Amino acid sequence: MKKLALVTLGTSLLLASGGCNKDILDENPTSILTPAFLSTAQGVEAGVTGVYSGLRQIYGNDSGTFTTEAGTDQWTNGISASSGLSDYNPNDLTPVNDQSHSFIWTVCYTQINNANGVLQYSTGVQGLTPARIAQLVAETKLLRANYYFILVQDFGDVPLMLNFVDSPTKEITRAPLADVYTQIIKDLTDALGAIADKPAQPGRVTRATALHLLAKVYLTRATSSAKQATDYQLAAQYAKELIDNQSRYGLGLETDPATVFVEGNENGKEVIMNAQFSGDATFNRIDGFTFGGENVLGFQYRSRYDLLPNMARDINYGRPFARHCVTHYLEDSYILRDASGNALESGATLRTTDTRYNKWFTTVYLVNSVGGNSGATFNAKAVLGDTAAWYPGRELTAAQLTRINSRPNGPYVVISPSQYTTQFFPTLNKFDSRNRTSVNGFSTRPNIVYRLADTYLMAAEAYFYMGNSTQAATYLNVIRERAAATGKKTLMDITPAQVSLDFILNERTRELCGEFTRWYDLKRTGQLLVRERNTSYSPALMSVSVAGFTKGGVYGSNAAVNIKDFHVLRPIPQTEIDRTAGKITQNPGY
Repeated sequence: MKKLALVTLGTSLLLASGGCNKDILDENPTSILTPAFLSTAQGVEAGVTGVYSGLRQIYGNDSGTFTTEAGTDQWTNGISASSGLSDYNPNDLTPVNDQSHSFIWTVCYTQINNANGVLQYSTGVQGLTPARIAQLVAETKLLRANYYFILVQDFGDVPLMLNFVDSPTKEITRAPLADVYTQIIKDLTDALGAIADKPAQPGRVTRATALHLLAKVYLTRATSSAKQATDYQLAAQYAKELIDNQSRYGLGLETDPATVFVEGNENGKEVIMNAQFSGDATFNRIDGFTFGGENVLGFQYRSRYDLLPNMARDINYGRPFARHCVTHYLEDSYILRDASGNALESGATLRTTDTRYNKWFTTVYLVNSVGGNSGATFNAKAVLGDTAAWYPGRELTAAQLTRINSRPNGPYVVISPSQYTTQFFPTLNKFDSRNRTSVNGFSTRPNIVYRLADTYLMAAEAYFYMGNSTQAATYLNVIRERAAATGKKTLMDITPAQVSLDFILNERTRELCGEFTRWYDLKRTGQLLVRERNTSYSPALMSVSVAGFTKGGVYGSNAAVNIKDFHVLRPIPQTEIDRTAGKITQNPGY
């Protein structure tokens, strides 16, 4: 969506939104989003575009993965700090030092206020048809609901701001969780009545987005203190409505999981909502190291291949931030197992029935710099394009290693699971970006936020909770069969008896790893504390090395030791408490 990718707006000065300093109270703030401007056709259109612009900040930079993927069973510590979120570090995960959630708070409330301005002043606008105004209002309500949904999942009770604020105020308090959920659901159901079935431009939200988000909101509220008896029923209802009518919305599952994340297919038929980016440096950050509108998703899961023998950093393999290392649980979740959990694959057949691992993870690196980072062992016979490193996903035998070390073109590095470090591990490639203009330049790919596969998995979860494991298995098998190797669909099918909460969470891992959802999934299902305290999900720290190739760093996390019961909520930014003289209160434990 070109306009949404290229336009950003100055934001209103909302005291609770952060992003301003203490001296702001003594100034006369102004904003492009004034009542006079919002009362014009241009102002309403620009205002809605501004509300969209926040999606780039939520779903593009470090904070997007730090707050949703770090500190879960899927990922362990990388080489860079993540506000203490990877291992629940008590010195970093504080109201003062947790900059990731402070940033999320700021962005959400800034865009909520922009949305409030659009909703408050759009009704009297001249120059737009009633249908166009209704469409813009519906999109705005959906986006406001999404920002509030992020906030309640992270913080619990939060300020419920429904009027446009164009001057500083301290009169802000946290609203009960139930009230915020009620407003989220109202916004989404209001949007259903007017919003378009299909996007007029790539990136626009639609009726399908509203249905998907309603299912997710009801599923999440069902295990919160605000739960209602009909939550699971409604979650199933909205998910089923979307699944049963997907052709109405131009949606459908891709035939091949690999196609979902092919560059250029970010607006494909499986995509329900995404965050748009562009290469225009005026409106999108394409270089730099601070939170902003940049897209670094493709670098978050990339290991330090540039330190391997005969390798150098290049555009093809990407910028190796190495923020999040794959856990053994995530890697091994792709091994086919029977109903009792016993592996049905071994050796070279591991992870071959379920094709998602080999399609969504990079395990082989090819020589791109003969002699780079190498001693005589590795560069004597290296050939451009030959294998430089391999992550086999299993422990190789001495005989296998001997054959590799005796290759005519010379040996390559083999890094087995017992040898993973914070620098070296198989890497998620869903978000790789090869259309960048420089080796270190940021991606301009749209980032997928919601997709139809998740709708199926949410439907399965809702039906499971309602006691209908048969229907749950049916939805799970649609996703599992899509992932099956040729001729192996029946091997991927499960029976209703196999459906459990653990199985559903494991299937969500296999399908959605890295896609801004895991921390919320674990919290919603009550499994965050359970799984993070289980060291089989969160590997213990260990030092390792490989013969012939010294590797620095440790692998694993102290999450199991550090995580406390109160970590199911995030710390309220201390700046927000200070700016309201304590009217906004802190979450317990912080």
